[in-house]
Amino acid sequence: MRDQLQAKPKLSSLLLLTIAVLFTHWMAFFNEGIFAEDSGLFPTLIYNDWIAIADMFSSAGVPVFTYYVWPMAFAGNVFLLKSAVIIGVYFIAIFSYLLASKSGFLSERESLVLAIFTQLLPIPTITVIFTYSIYFTAYTLFLLATYLFLSIEWMRGRSRYLLRVLAICIYFIAFTLNSLLVLYAAGFALVYAVWLKRTGRRVRHARELISTFWSFCLARADFTVLPLVYWVYKAISYQRSGLYSNYNSFTLDAESIAKNSYQFIVNGIIFPLAKSLDEWNSYLYLGAAVCSILFVACFVLVNRGDARNAELDERRGDGFKIIGFGLFLLLCGTLPYILVNKSPAPGVLMRNAMLMPLPISVVGIGIWRVVKFRSTNLQSPSVAIVLFVSLLTVFTGRWWESYAAWQARAAKDLAVSQYLADHPEWSAFSVYWIADKLPMSPEASEYGFADYTSKFRMLWGGQTRMAFTPGHISFFGIDTQPGVRPVHSKFPHRIAYFCNAWASAKDIDLSGPQAELEIAPTQRPWNNASVASAYLYYRFIEPGGLKNYLAELVNVTLRAL
Repeated sequence: MRDQLQAKPKLSSLLLLTIAVLFTHWMAFFNEGIFAEDSGLFPTLIYNDWIAIADMFSSAGVPVFTYYVWPMAFAGNVFLLKSAVIIGVYFIAIFSYLLASKSGFLSERESLVLAIFTQLLPIPTITVIFTYSIYFTAYTLFLLATYLFLSIEWMRGRSRYLLRVLAICIYFIAFTLNSLLVLYAAGFALVYAVWLKRTGRRVRHARELISTFWSFCLARADFTVLPLVYWVYKAISYQRSGLYSNYNSFTLDAESIAKNSYQFIVNGIIFPLAKSLDEWNSYLYLGAAVCSILFVACFVLVNRGDARNAELDERRGDGFKIIGFGLFLLLCGTLPYILVNKSPAPGVLMRNAMLMPLPISVVGIGIWRVVKFRSTNLQSPSVAIVLFVSLLTVFTGRWWESYAAWQARAAKDLAVSQYLADHPEWSAFSVYWIADKLPMSPEASEYGFADYTSKFRMLWGGQTRMAFTPGHISFFGIDTQPGVRPVHSKFPHRIAYFCNAWASAKDIDLSGPQAELEIAPTQRPWNNASVASAYLYYRFIEPGGLKNYLAELVNVTLRAL
């Protein structure tokens, strides 16, 4: 009976979680830049190039994503598109809380803290990129399906079977993000553990573990075979093509596995957490501290009535079991990337770490329970409050610094676009060699040819222009100097593949006239936080001064070659 009561979510907890997400990610709603992988998608949405969208996702073997993207064309506003990412982050936190509380292994207060840190840990810092809302949405659907799978254990009658079918259908859509096929093992193990707890079964040795798990799997044969059925269905129905032919192919040599495992530890955990303590902007962290103190005051006030029961739950000696499950969850969230030679790296490749915050939060809850169980000094509420405020301040400040960097990049890109719009005569060239002398911080520094090509299309029309950034000169294998016609590539298949409607260069003539487009800083000192705050000020409070402000940010010149 007690588990049934504990499984019910509290409205006050959901409200606190909503506030926490808004405190952490509010700046993402106002970022209207076009970054990296968004640069191909935004123009196709603006021009309703449905065929280009379908071809892109089909070549990657994920045509289901096409049906997610199509409705976004009707948003008609970059703010609405960017907010789709944060909505995904929000629901990931919500379903993390619901799963934790429903399982009965964590107290109400622990479940809420788990969900708060699931969206707060500064690991997958790519929440400004709309394209990745697809991944966050798939992850949200996965957690929803797991919550429904878990809820079946409490149901009887016909509704049980309806919920079963619904969960399987949602899983099938979520598995489009293939890494979730491995994470499914952790979700399945969680439901199994809850089943053991509810039925009162004890597993005392390996033989009992095998027999009970076998009976559990037989009773849920549809859920047991689901990932295998999906894998076979995808292999038959969704063939990759073009440059994506070998995308996410397994790389099982020891060197690759060791390298990517190391990168997950260093770039996925150590780097983002250390960066939270390394670079401090006093104004950002002061604001984060004020918000954190107010939030924790609300947290303590809301949870005061349940403090006694919560503390009794949190003192149980299950900390090591929670840590063990968290580590298993972390393994399931990283292994699919490691096996296909992928790992997180500062910038947009931090998307490879998007499944890490929840497992690390579970491990953190387990560690706190172990330490608290063994030390009477840490059972004081004041110790927990100070630690909670400190972590909220540090991680919120880190997120705000990250968003300031991306917002500063957005201001820079809009300033460049303003120069291009004011000089329509610059549109007469076919090939533009980009000389960017205003580098951004590493996480916001990745520029591709499509970032500029898409700007050319949206500002000047047509799909007859190509931009070569230093990074993509190597990617395309360009072995001719700027000004030499035609531009020659050692990888013509890559040029042919990317000179399409998706990259806004469908009608490119590499024998056409060339120019160098130089972006340089002005005398104004560049600071991400000050640029971001000034941009937001002029964007929303004094819009009449925005054009002049952007003009003073950068100098853009064009030189014919």
